[in-house]
Amino acid sequence: MSTDAEPVEPSGGNGTSRVRPHHLAIGLGIAFAVGTAVSGILPLILDWHSDSAIQREVFENVPGPLQLAFYTIIPVLLVWGAFAFAARMRNWERGSPAPRRTTRKNASRRLRDFRAGVYMRTLLRDSAAGLMHSMIYFGFLVLLGVTTVLEIDHQLPEDLKFLHGRTYQAYAMVGDAAGLVFLGGIGWAILRRYVQRPYRIRIKSKPEHAVILGVFGAIGLTGFGAEAFRIALRTAEGDSMDFERWSFVGYPLSTLVDGWSESTLTSVHQWWWIGHVVAFVAFLVILPITMLRHMFTSPLNMYLRDKERPKGAMKPMPNLMETELESFGASVVEDFTWKQLLDTDACTMCGRCTSVCPAHATGKSLDPREIVLKAGEVMAATGDPVVSPPIGTDAEITVSANSLFERITSEELWACTSCKACDEICPVDIEILDKILDMRRYLALMESDFPTELGNAYRGMENQGNPWGMNQGERGDWAKDLDFVDIVDPGTPLEAEYL
Repeated sequence: MSTDAEPVEPSGGNGTSRVRPHHLAIGLGIAFAVGTAVSGILPLILDWHSDSAIQREVFENVPGPLQLAFYTIIPVLLVWGAFAFAARMRNWERGSPAPRRTTRKNASRRLRDFRAGVYMRTLLRDSAAGLMHSMIYFGFLVLLGVTTVLEIDHQLPEDLKFLHGRTYQAYAMVGDAAGLVFLGGIGWAILRRYVQRPYRIRIKSKPEHAVILGVFGAIGLTGFGAEAFRIALRTAEGDSMDFERWSFVGYPLSTLVDGWSESTLTSVHQWWWIGHVVAFVAFLVILPITMLRHMFTSPLNMYLRDKERPKGAMKPMPNLMETELESFGASVVEDFTWKQLLDTDACTMCGRCTSVCPAHATGKSLDPREIVLKAGEVMAATGDPVVSPPIGTDAEITVSANSLFERITSEELWACTSCKACDEICPVDIEILDKILDMRRYLALMESDFPTELGNAYRGMENQGNPWGMNQGERGDWAKDLDFVDIVDPGTPLEAEYL
């Protein structure tokens, strides 16, 4: 039973025929897949080529069957990835409503928060980790853009093609620079995770981190390898490749194989190209099923940061005299809002919340990051369909029921001091404290499961109206000797307020 007392968004009908968010993900994936397939078919029909001597031929030295395989596998994976991501979004839809609509009033704040996410501004609060992630993120985006620009030029008729001459040379230089920055970031990430090993990273390193870094590294290395052997092959064929000097990484590498036979260079270049495509295919496979999904979910989460409640305010309780609710707080996945469930897939596992938690620092069982990830594990394991958890778990960990307390203990929740330090430092604006307070509300109101120290406080509030159990007539004794504080009798009009 949901405990969300905030305004409920309209259902838009019977809920069976209207378009749901996960439908949009599927539609977007299919659109990209169709576009990719069409981009492979059109050049075969139109056969447009540039006559410029300073340009790059797309699929140079790549046989037709390999091209066909490329334009078959990539669209299929795009569709599969869309359905895999939509399955996660269906899990978010299990949550109760959350008023996070974009309006004219909050649109500018939403866009500002979104830009902070995609520009890595919040990650750069930690300069070292932020710079490392920025090198990987922006390096990858530029490389993706370089590939997209090449494909766009490939589709244009001869008189509209632009990727030749000085434009191509600048393009090649940008691509090599981005690849170098990208590989530098990967190397830094490997050094940080497996050599320096800071505490918040060390305690949550999983095999999938090595897989992700390995795939990224393979994309960068095979890209440079394919470029170097492409240039070397053209040189061996007798073409002047001096214009490729602007490829300041690929061109020097190509000189290392001067003197190799043309047949050897042809074969080796094809294998490097295949390796590059396989690495990209691996990226598409792991994108929706590993923590890499935060490339999409984290900026989305930051866009939805703005909410109606004031900062630090708890969700209000419903009027107990009027509500028909039979349960309060959160005990199962559906008791969280869809935004709280999105949080679990937006987590980057950076551990900054762990590093500032005073309870964790003093040896308590609470780790704010684990609260988010454990809630995500329950959501993933009880979804329809079942999806992968936010990050890999140990084989002996099982979730047998749709209860948050399958993975989260009351000791963890009651160790929280409610200081909100975790929420403040989170670079992707995950609302951790809300989840803890919702679960504590359930434990206190429905299970009477709370620390014994709170028993006296609860009884005092119930019987005396204050947590100390003081008699109402003695409530003002603390101010007897303070001349500037007036104690008024009950019913007397107030002329001042004291906090």
